[in-house]
Amino acid sequence: MHGWRAAAGAALLLVFSNGPVVRLAGWLDRPGLWNDPAVWPFFAGAAAASVVLAWAVWRRGDDAAGSAGREVPAGRALSRLALAVIAWYSGAAVVSSLWSVYPSATLWRSVVYLGLVFLAAALAGLTDDELSVALVLLAGVAVAGSLAVLVLNHDVGTDRDGNWTGMYANRNSLAPMAALGVIAGLRWLLNRPGPMCASRYRRVWGAVLVVAALVTMIGAGSRTAWLALAAALALTSVFGAMAGASRRRSWRPRQAWVAASGASLVAVGVGVAVVAAAWNVSTFAQRRTIWSLVWDRVLERPWGGYGFFAFWEVPELVAEHVLLERGSAHNSLVETALGLGLLGTVPFVVLIVLAAVNAGRGLWLRPSADTGMWAAVTVFVLFENTTESFVLWFSHIWVLMVAASLRRSAPAASSSAAAPGPDLT
Repeated sequence: MHGWRAAAGAALLLVFSNGPVVRLAGWLDRPGLWNDPAVWPFFAGAAAASVVLAWAVWRRGDDAAGSAGREVPAGRALSRLALAVIAWYSGAAVVSSLWSVYPSATLWRSVVYLGLVFLAAALAGLTDDELSVALVLLAGVAVAGSLAVLVLNHDVGTDRDGNWTGMYANRNSLAPMAALGVIAGLRWLLNRPGPMCASRYRRVWGAVLVVAALVTMIGAGSRTAWLALAAALALTSVFGAMAGASRRRSWRPRQAWVAASGASLVAVGVGVAVVAAAWNVSTFAQRRTIWSLVWDRVLERPWGGYGFFAFWEVPELVAEHVLLERGSAHNSLVETALGLGLLGTVPFVVLIVLAAVNAGRGLWLRPSADTGMWAAVTVFVLFENTTESFVLWFSHIWVLMVAASLRRSAPAASSSAAAPGPDLT
């Protein structure tokens, strides 16, 4: 049994989701802010634990890799290109402390972020079943804990507008976690029990999680999370259907990719149309204003930016407009350009492309509930990064995106082959 790996991954992702740690600080009469020095040890400890977990997952001679009958990761490979790009981005974040407008904050935050890379590598090396268990545990604890907060103290679990926040600081942190619960819960509903937690009640737990997560999303009222979830499920379903049709009809690779690409473009077009139709609501109108304001600041320092996660810590820089006082650009690409300029934007864009390609390739080569879940998670986190700055705050969403850029999938015929260690291809 190696369920501890999935549990450890879920626990570390939960820490990096910020909510529980920040709530704990608030209950201890601290300011209740993610960057409160009182919570730094939690993040630093989680970063160190991530290194240990990555070693445990990827060490050579892993006893489970040669054990008969045990599922091994699909591909057991990390993308060398992704590793190089992640090293570029992480190095740029650390080095930016040399010109940062808040050097000390940039330095310690960027160093801790190296731990997030190790956690992403650990997740990329989990088996399909371990990965689904990790996501179910992560979302299950977040949703159940938030519902418990609402029951025990409704005022604490809601914002001033009555939206549910649960054990998170705002609805836009709770809703994405619940959406991940919908995706992971659907995997348990659609696939037979795996070697871990092979209980006949697994589908029941999946159904409970889906219902609880949907209720939580409704209570949170986050439009961005709903749009990202709809896009993820729609695009994954269309692409998965095309992959299945290709296998049944023995289409040539070129024909298959053309058809799948066309279907994907249609799905993306529908998603863009939905966003465009809802663009006039305050949620998106305010973001458009923020992007415009931040972009003006980006043009002032286009090459190296203001330093990794430093701009929002300088009152003089955010005093220009009341919307800037919210503390983020509400878009990870814009946020990266603000903090790291072109130096960080280039590797960030490459990571996005790699994440999408790897997830799509895995679903195409091995269409199943497992690869469908991971593809949906990947699409979801990519969409979420267009409306929130999840590249900041030691975010679990950022970890999942990096994991998607690293995780490669082998064809079905070779997915069960054992390997003594990681294949860096």
